[in-house]
Amino acid sequence: MKTLTKIPSLAAALQAIACLSLMVSADAVACDTEVDVVVVGGGFSGLKSAYDLQQSGLSTVVLEAKGAIGGRSRSVARKSGDGIIELGATWINNHTQPRVSALVYKFGLDTAVQYTAGDAVFQGPDGKARRVPPGSLNAGNEEDAAIEISLLGNFSVAAEAVNITYWKDYPEDQDLTIDQWIALHGYGNSSHARGLAGHLTRALVGREPYETGVHYLLDYIKSGLGLESLNSEDKGGAQYLKIKQGTTSIATSLAKAMTPGSVLVNTPVKTIKQSKHTSIVTTQTGKVFKARKVIIAIPTNTYRNITFSPPLPKKKETLVSNTKPGIYGKMILSYKEPWWRNAGLVGKFTSVSGPVCFSWDTSEPARSQYSLAVFIAGEIATRWHALSDAERKSSVLSHLGSLVGEDLAGKARDVLEINYVEWTKEEFLWGAPTSAMGPGLLRKYGDALREPHGNLHFGGGETAYEWKGYLEGAIRAGERAAAEVVAALGKGKQ
Repeated sequence: MKTLTKIPSLAAALQAIACLSLMVSADAVACDTEVDVVVVGGGFSGLKSAYDLQQSGLSTVVLEAKGAIGGRSRSVARKSGDGIIELGATWINNHTQPRVSALVYKFGLDTAVQYTAGDAVFQGPDGKARRVPPGSLNAGNEEDAAIEISLLGNFSVAAEAVNITYWKDYPEDQDLTIDQWIALHGYGNSSHARGLAGHLTRALVGREPYETGVHYLLDYIKSGLGLESLNSEDKGGAQYLKIKQGTTSIATSLAKAMTPGSVLVNTPVKTIKQSKHTSIVTTQTGKVFKARKVIIAIPTNTYRNITFSPPLPKKKETLVSNTKPGIYGKMILSYKEPWWRNAGLVGKFTSVSGPVCFSWDTSEPARSQYSLAVFIAGEIATRWHALSDAERKSSVLSHLGSLVGEDLAGKARDVLEINYVEWTKEEFLWGAPTSAMGPGLLRKYGDALREPHGNLHFGGGETAYEWKGYLEGAIRAGERAAAEVVAALGKGKQ
């Protein structure tokens, strides 16, 4: 990282050196800095961009608005014993997600295979909770089973037909909301089909079928290698491996491998002003950074927090101002014993009515950590967010108890520790795991999402072609944005 200001005194020299501590707050020092590239956002995408740029020899600084790096990853220590609680991104797959896996192995992190033994529990629109053996359908009768096979098959076929790098040829007559699309395909009168479509949309993008474009959802599904990949935890599934040190350790490892002092936290960006060859990035506290290029690696819904001069192009502004952040909460319930495993359950509890929308087992028996990760999403999460802290916890425990039945309800409610994050309320993010678009937006404006604007290039997980909403996608997007900048600037001094 190159420092612009001349240093006329020892005090000024010491101040400049202070800028070189790892992951410091820009508020702590007053130094205006010139670099080749400023990266806005210290999530996985921004950090990978910055890492690649520095590896190419380009001086780079990362400006992260929040007090910690990692974006929608948040690994914290368990209070009631040894172990890590994952409040954000949790899983990777070393077979289908090579970029994130390469970083895990590069930094010597340890993985554990997701637990897969036992039945799931599904609660449909009829309110009845039923055990679902591995490989079985969620339907409770033959009619619903036929509808389920047909509906999920239609989603899979339609997703496979989507081109995830070119959007304009998507059929206009099919460019509908999800609820309109399932009605068009003959499922409108089936409560089971509507319930499954709602669950699918909430689980994947945190939004409801009536507000999400089916083109966007199909693109999302294909980007994650299909429904089976997204919903499973076997060797081909998105939930295959957990990282024992926590996913945030990937982010901190990237930061530690970079130039000391080049990752600044508590540094929200206020304005970005472009001239022909230079951009001036000013933070909310008045710190100024001068760069040849800027990479924006934050959620598209948060672009509005930055004043761009000149303004973003109309197509890009239309796209980003109409994307909807996922409405999401995640609660980790920790127990003294794995009561669900003892009862022959795998820990997957799914409900179309909530507040438990879906869950996974995130235990680590070697550390005597027995946990369930419960997700609350969509309008169900909106109602849940409105509750008090005590009501949020009790509503989840009460619902989980009803899902497992009277024999296990007491064990479900006998929780040792509760941790949760309401991602919808997280400043500078305002949602998870990604954003969604309504009908027409992707087809009309999809090419503008990644398109550079002058000196600005755009990363962030939403701009990924593959694995949107996942760590893999964020890293790929970061690599793409960095490659664009390297191609434009050339490599720095080696």
